Amino acid sequence: MQNNLSENPTPKSTGKALKFVLLAFVGVSIAAAAYKMVAVPKAPGTPVEAVTAPVEPVQPAVKSEPKAPATAKKAVKSVAEGKTAVVYYFYTNTRCSSCKTIEAYTREAVEKHFTSDYKGWKVVFKGVNVEEEPDKHFVQDYWLNSKSVVVQKFSGEKALKHAKLEKVWQLLGDKDGFLNYIADETHKLLDEK
Repeated sequence: MQNNLSENPTPKSTGKALKFVLLAFVGVSIAAAAYKMVAVPKAPGTPVEAVTAPVEPVQPAVKSEPKAPATAKKAVKSVAEGKTAVVYYFYTNTRCSSCKTIEAYTREAVEKHFTSDYKGWKVVFKGVNVEEEPDKHFVQDYWLNSKSVVVQKFSGEKALKHAKLEKVWQLLGDKDGFLNYIADETHKLLDEK
């Protein structure tokens, strides 16, 4: 009995065809990569122009801001000169429902427990996205490793003591406990000399 495979020319021609197809594929891939490399400088330029174009008309609006009424300037100045505590909620672009709940509860705690000054301290809430350029420094300032609540005392613009409220994730399922925790920890920090 003879081995028909060794005498059959079909496998050799199939092998050659396969080599040709693979080489053609590699060639097309290299050409596509080269095309993308050449086209890349043009692609980012177009969105940048589109993004920066709307920014230019906004600049005159920013320049007109100093023309605000003198009473508004005095109000801002008096807050800056006084004693203020900022209850920060630090978050990122990616936000789950728990993250949004922490923000809502923290805001509610400040609004509920600090409607008026506490022992001369004005308490305000501020949500901050630490992935935005001007606020990235907060990650190192407060050693943030997740979404966090931090209470920071200020005398005018000078930062004083702060407290990172570590239990917000544990109290997420207990709204009243959460609100009281924010209020109690803020009171503790403000009572410190």
